[in-house]
Amino acid sequence: MTEEVLLLDDDAVMLNILAGVLSSAGFTCLVANHAREALSLIEQRPQIAVVVSDVFMPEVTGLQFVNSLNAATLRHPPPRVLLLTGQPSLETAVDALRLGVRDFLVKPVRPPELIEAVKRAMAQAMEDRSAQHARSPQVEQLMRQAEELVGRLRTLAYSGEDAAEGRPAPQPAGTRVAAAEAQPASDARIGKAHEDVGEGNKFAILDTIEQLRRLRDRYAEHKLDDVAWDLLLELLRAERLRQRLSVSGLAISISGVSATTSLRRMNELAARQYIERIPDPADARRDFVALTPKAQALLADYLAQANAYVSALTR
Repeated sequence: MTEEVLLLDDDAVMLNILAGVLSSAGFTCLVANHAREALSLIEQRPQIAVVVSDVFMPEVTGLQFVNSLNAATLRHPPPRVLLLTGQPSLETAVDALRLGVRDFLVKPVRPPELIEAVKRAMAQAMEDRSAQHARSPQVEQLMRQAEELVGRLRTLAYSGEDAAEGRPAPQPAGTRVAAAEAQPASDARIGKAHEDVGEGNKFAILDTIEQLRRLRDRYAEHKLDDVAWDLLLELLRAERLRQRLSVSGLAISISGVSATTSLRRMNELAARQYIERIPDPADARRDFVALTPKAQALLADYLAQANAYVSALTR
């Protein structure tokens, strides 16, 4: 199977330029001018190993595209993503790193720089595909539990939208439903009922998130604060996406937490054997971070409890 590069940009001229540069370097390229088309191609073609996407596009931005790609359920490892922008900012760069973007390039990008970035991303994508076959059964079970929880939370989140459109949907505890459904209702009353369902659903979701946090209290003997839990769950998210997180990448991944605090927690987690640091053989200045079997067992139990709780709400 020949690996492919998918180019995503709403500018047809830019797509032609990028395709010309990369094709001349020996890459097989596909093009898409909308995120929906790109996601459809990725789902259908496992040979797409790298995506080069513009950041600022109408309707769906490059960051939103990456977020949708991360949430997609694929039968194969997701491609590595490079982002291109002519309007760089620190905030955009940090958001890109948090989403697992492989590289962030500034337009106008020189052809050698683009080619080298795609080569690096392609090499990483090949590692992802090799790592897929090397996962332990415990890690595979964690992935399934995480995907089940995400699916159930998504069902809970969308149930309010279903009700607002008149479709039957499971109602979690706390959701308000309009009374006297058998009686004719005016448009105003229907609108108010839909509003009530949406508001009730919003509060139910917030309550569910809070309850999932409280589940952590059952593991008090592990002495992990919220930052430590979030770091472990972020590492699990990276495992699910078949990504490798560096120490610096993990340090900036938790929203609202300083990199200094994250680094301190990582050192504590490493000392207590919840995570391990793995030197990058290609760069002596960088270490990757991975979950240990001890952390995997903890997260497996937590996810089983969380799945049971959310499943009861969505029945």
